[in-house]
Order: sequence, then C-alpha cells, then structure tokens
Amino acid sequence: MIRFRAVARLTPVLLVALASCQQQSNAPMQAVAPPPSPAPAAAPVEAPPAEPSVAVPTLVEAGTTNLDARASALASALSKMWTRNPEQLVSVIDSASRRATPSPSVTLLLAIAYAETNGKILDVSEAGAVGLAQATPIACRQEKFDGKLFVTDDYLTGARAYIMKKPLGDADTIASVIVERDNARSRRRARRLLNSAVELRLEGVQELDLLAPYASAEYAKEIAIAKRHNLHALQRLDRLLIDGSRTELRHFRDDARRQYRDLKDVQMQSWARYQLDLIQRRDALLEKHFGQPAAWVRRTQPYAAGDLLGRELDERFSATHMAEFLVRHLERKADEARTLARSEAQVEIMTAALYNGGSHNVKRMLVGLISSLPETQRYMRKVPATRRRLDQSIASLQSPIDMSRRDKSR
Repeated sequence: MIRFRAVARLTPVLLVALASCQQQSNAPMQAVAPPPSPAPAAAPVEAPPAEPSVAVPTLVEAGTTNLDARASALASALSKMWTRNPEQLVSVIDSASRRATPSPSVTLLLAIAYAETNGKILDVSEAGAVGLAQATPIACRQEKFDGKLFVTDDYLTGARAYIMKKPLGDADTIASVIVERDNARSRRRARRLLNSAVELRLEGVQELDLLAPYASAEYAKEIAIAKRHNLHALQRLDRLLIDGSRTELRHFRDDARRQYRDLKDVQMQSWARYQLDLIQRRDALLEKHFGQPAAWVRRTQPYAAGDLLGRELDERFSATHMAEFLVRHLERKADEARTLARSEAQVEIMTAALYNGGSHNVKRMLVGLISSLPETQRYMRKVPATRRRLDQSIASLQSPIDMSRRDKSR
C-alpha cells in the first residue's frame, strides 16, 4: 500500500518529464555548455578524541589477565594429578619459557617436570640427578650453567662406570645371539649388531670430558684405558664371528658379562654414596638456616629452600635455574629427536625418550642392542599423555593465534 501511494504521487512528475524530453527531441540540437567544475569538498572535521574508559583493559592488562587464567588452569590440572605446589611450578616454568627463544611448549615442559619429580623440586635420585628437572652435573655443563655443582669422586667414578660399561653390554648381547642359536641367520644378525656397536662405542664418552674441572688427570687416563679395552673386546668379537666356535663365543660372552656386571656394581655403589652424601648436606643446611626439621622445610617451603640450596650447595636445587635448564635441555633433545624420529609425529615421543634415557641408551634400543628400556618406554607414554591433558585444560582460554603458536612449538 505504501509503495502504490508513492508511485501515484510520482506519476504526474514523470509525465511532465516525458513531455519535456519529447519537446527537446523535436527542437534543433544546440551546443551544451560544459558543466561547472565541482566545488572542492570541505575538509572533514575531526571529532574530539573519546575519553578512555576504565572498563576497557589495555593490551598489557588483557594479556596479563589471559596469562593468569592460563596459569590458574594449568595449576588446577596439575593439582588433580597430585603435584606438589602446582601454582609455583607453573609460574617458574612459564616465566622461563617466555624468556627463552626458542622454547618448547609450556605444557610439554610441565609434562616433563611432572614426570621427573611430581613437583618435588628438592629430590635427589639414585643416579645423582637433582631438582625440578632432575639434572645431572654433566647435563648442566652441557647447557653451560656455571653455578655451584656438588661433584665428588663417587659421582665421577659412577659416571665413568655407567658410560664405559655400555660396549661390554653390547658384546654380551651380540655373542648371546649365537650362543642361543648358531646358524647362518643368527650370524648375519650378530654381524649387523656388531657394526652398530662399533659405531656407538663412544656414544656418551665425550660427555665425561665435561667433568674435567672436577677430576684429576688420572680420571682422563682411566677413561682412555677403558676406551681401548672396549675396542679390543669388540675387535675380538669380530674375529669370533668370522671363525669362532659356539663354545668360544660362550666363553667370550661370559667374560664380557662379568666385566659389565662389575662396572654396574661400581656405578650403583658409587652413586648411592653420592646420593646419601648430597641428601645429608642438603638437610643439614636447611635445618641450620630455617631452624626446623629438614622434612618440614622441604614440605612447606620448597621454593625458598631451593633458592638457598642453589646459592650455597648446588644450583640444581634452585627452581628458577632448573626451569631455565629444562627449556634449554629439552630443546637440545628435541633437535636430537628430529634426527632419530621416523616422522614428525614421533618427535615428541622421541624427545621424551632422549630426556629420560639419554642418546646412548635410546640409540642402542633403536638398533636392537637393547631389547627394552621399561622406565623410558613408560616415560614415552606418560609425557605426551600429560601434555595432552594440560593442553585440554587451557584450550578454551586460547585464541586461534595462541593455538597455532603452540602447535608450531611442538
């Protein structure tokens, strides 16, 4: 109805316009004057700036709010997994991650820290690893941390035995292949394993050089002797694979096994003494400073205690230092993992394996010199599962940009 009335009102106007056009068409053509040039447009008038609203957060405030929400969500997820002091753990690792370039994802860093100590940042392991990231003196030296490290002769002896026994274990494994069944197929398999053992015989040995500042000249000489001994053992095995009898290989296997077990006993006994020594020094220092039982201090003030111990005894007790170490060392392991993983999807699993088991063990497992590494294999499953659980806890808080950055950091 509205449209009809509008048309009715416009009809006379249209008729007049048509008549005018008809008259113009019958009239002779005349030159048309050029249209006048348009007047310059007036300059726009700028509106006065709006008054800032206190209800609208700045970018810094919005970013801080988002970080706080993320930290709270991650701490809540960790608390449900029975993690000690989850808020402080998230804070120290998140801060270290944001300071570092590049850095693994925060959730992967937290998954490693959770798998290592469950938040018990003052723990000392039977292998001489300490703190939030369970770092060894060798690993700290690798990452160029130059603070105090508690390194004794017991630690040095245990570390040397741990690394130098590996080729003897390889010799045992290879000889056992033929002792169990001597045929052409087993000989070919033994040959392949021996080739791998020769390639890996120095894996980890160069890391012992990092302990030189804490060792005597004799330490390096003993390592050199052990290197030659292991090489000679593998060379003898090479000759036995060519023309040795099954009985000769059994004797060789038994001798290599005995040497391996002797070195393992030295390793375990030396590191047990080191662990006890470090624990006693840790607790004595805590009781002297806080005037309370060490167990109470470790339970109620672990981060303050860690700062003290990091300054006075060993920097691996400092949560701040170990969060920084974790970022660096995990990035190193991720680089190693990319050279070993068969696909990009396996990089995270391989990174976890290398962090827990070390390249000297993981590489041997991949070529068949070690049949299994139960602790490392559990670790390989636990870390990605924990990381996924933590990712889910913050998924609703992240923008698409945040999510893409997280995916690229994996």
